[in-house]
Amino acid sequence: MRAAAGDGVRSVGRARPGIVEGRAGGLPTMVPDGPRDADGALVLPGSGDQHWTTVYADDLGRLYALALASAESGSYYLGVNGQNPTVREIGGAGSRGTGRDCRVVGSPNEDTEARLGPLAGAFDLDQQATGAKARSELGWAPTGPSLLEELSSGSYATA
Repeated sequence: MRAAAGDGVRSVGRARPGIVEGRAGGLPTMVPDGPRDADGALVLPGSGDQHWTTVYADDLGRLYALALASAESGSYYLGVNGQNPTVREIGGAGSRGTGRDCRVVGSPNEDTEARLGPLAGAFDLDQQATGAKARSELGWAPTGPSLLEELSSGSYATA
């Protein structure tokens, strides 16, 4: 890629997102919409102690635009806002946003696997990242609401 850049061929930098949130869409909807146990508690995928690194959809769009316009050829950026809530926190915020403000409980891996199939392992990963490289090299500044804000009182909230 770098040799071709000398011939005027432009390869853009790449940005890989965390869990994209906002506008009431994407993976975050699966947590508050998850199953309930016999006592009415929201059943989380996995223990609930794992972190998910997230990014607001509009912030990710701005990062893609910056990477396209000014990133070095072959560069790589994580599109994450640096907020890494636990799945338990996500479940609690989603529960409040739906007006059910209920307990949240983790589930054994085998239960999560039975429910989510091959995707279960991805939901059990502990993911924490900052997006610092995109901030320092591209001047990216995520400004959108956090996933917890969106779930409890933003676009996902139904209460």
